[in-house]
Amino acid sequence: MEAWWQGISALNKAFAVSALAFSVLFIWQIIVMIFGMDTNGHDHVTDSSVDHGGGDHHVHGGADHAHGHDGEAVTFTLVSIRSLIAFGMLFSWAGTLYLAGGVWPVLAICYSIAWGLAAMFAVSFLLYWLLRQEEHGNASVWSAIGEEGTVYMNIPPKGAGKIRVMVSGAISFVNARSRDGEPVPAGAKVRVVGVLDDTLVEVERISNPEEA
Repeated sequence: MEAWWQGISALNKAFAVSALAFSVLFIWQIIVMIFGMDTNGHDHVTDSSVDHGGGDHHVHGGADHAHGHDGEAVTFTLVSIRSLIAFGMLFSWAGTLYLAGGVWPVLAICYSIAWGLAAMFAVSFLLYWLLRQEEHGNASVWSAIGEEGTVYMNIPPKGAGKIRVMVSGAISFVNARSRDGEPVPAGAKVRVVGVLDDTLVEVERISNPEEA
């Protein structure tokens, strides 16, 4: 290894050091994604209002608007921290290998740029696809609108409790708030009338003839 290092050019050494540095950053970003420690608000999974999936949607004027995290629409973005790190990593490794293989430096750099751009696009598309899949999965909470359910945890005055209701064909436990702000005890029948945010639905109590 030492002999190889001593035998390569200064440019090749720079590429190799850069490749190692970007590889460490890339691995760290993967760890960040896996354990949900991301701080840029785009690529991590948030808590959900349903036990099998949340709802990143909001009721506005009766329309259904799809949003990403923090209320942002999920759009394809080529330039991001992760895509730039991916570019730097593959660009550096490609340059290292091409130069070590005796490729003319200018041509090696051109090839490396092409590989870096390919990595940049691939990572950006992958993140976009993952967010779209999460968004589509989160849309399931909208299927609860109009469904009747039962209060599982008391809904306090102007506060939130939890209801048991059918969501996308499965019984789920969803955070809920009373539309009129009145308390609703556990066991009461309610109907879902809206989605307030990604962790909360709005319900109204169903009148029980026996209570009249």
